[in-house]
Amino acid sequence: MHGSLKMSSAVLAATIAVIGGIGPASAADFKTVQPDQLTIAYRTDDKPVSFIVDGKPTGFLIDFENAVADELHLKAVFIATDFASMLPGVRNQRYDSAAFDVLVTPEREKVVDFTKAVGYRQARLVARKNAPISDVADTKGKVVAITRGSALIPKLKELVPGVSIREFPNIASSLNALLANQVDGLFTGLTTADDLVAKHQELMASQLVTTGKAAFPIAQENPGLKAAYNKAITDLMTDGTYAKLFAKWNPPGTVIPDELYKDYPGMPHEKIGTN
Repeated sequence: MHGSLKMSSAVLAATIAVIGGIGPASAADFKTVQPDQLTIAYRTDDKPVSFIVDGKPTGFLIDFENAVADELHLKAVFIATDFASMLPGVRNQRYDSAAFDVLVTPEREKVVDFTKAVGYRQARLVARKNAPISDVADTKGKVVAITRGSALIPKLKELVPGVSIREFPNIASSLNALLANQVDGLFTGLTTADDLVAKHQELMASQLVTTGKAAFPIAQENPGLKAAYNKAITDLMTDGTYAKLFAKWNPPGTVIPDELYKDYPGMPHEKIGTN
């Protein structure tokens, strides 16, 4: 029975984690949706975080999830989905995690667990130059597009009571609505907002809004995988991998939040140069 002697990569990774003192109580606690792989949900329209080039998933957190998989001796397999389906899919263990730095909120912590921080979320409001909105507070009485299921929906309502929000399935449909004068603004993550403004001369961006800690989601029933992820994330933060990928995918002038340096002492500073 030679097959019974073979240990899957997932179990092997968990065993190594236990030996190192950072893993689950037993190797059996470490499981993945499919043997020998990490099944990762991703979005196809969220540049530079995760998107498609020539039919292949690419982007900052695609690269980072691949690095996590390498640390765990697993193969990363990416499955496209929309944001609203991402957390339910992780909760139901359709996906092991997601190539998205999900904003951690008390409501979401009731649904899934989260890894250590992989970022601190900031957002911008994007508007048309011919109908400018320079301050988020000025959206009171206006209509703003936000991706369905985003934690930015309650955040904007908290910041601006009286704002009207229209939910769209993805950034592309939100952008189309803004360009067609169907909404007054679009509220989204910092990198996506800056990318939209850079590519569309008719658009402008408001001030930054800090929204909180972001992390990868993990099913609550899988503490072993969460422990393994946390070890991999810590290693990739402190060995410079995260900083290099951040510099690769973000435009000049974008900086790693100070909070991450506090979370991961010794993390090297990577200069975002001009290309």
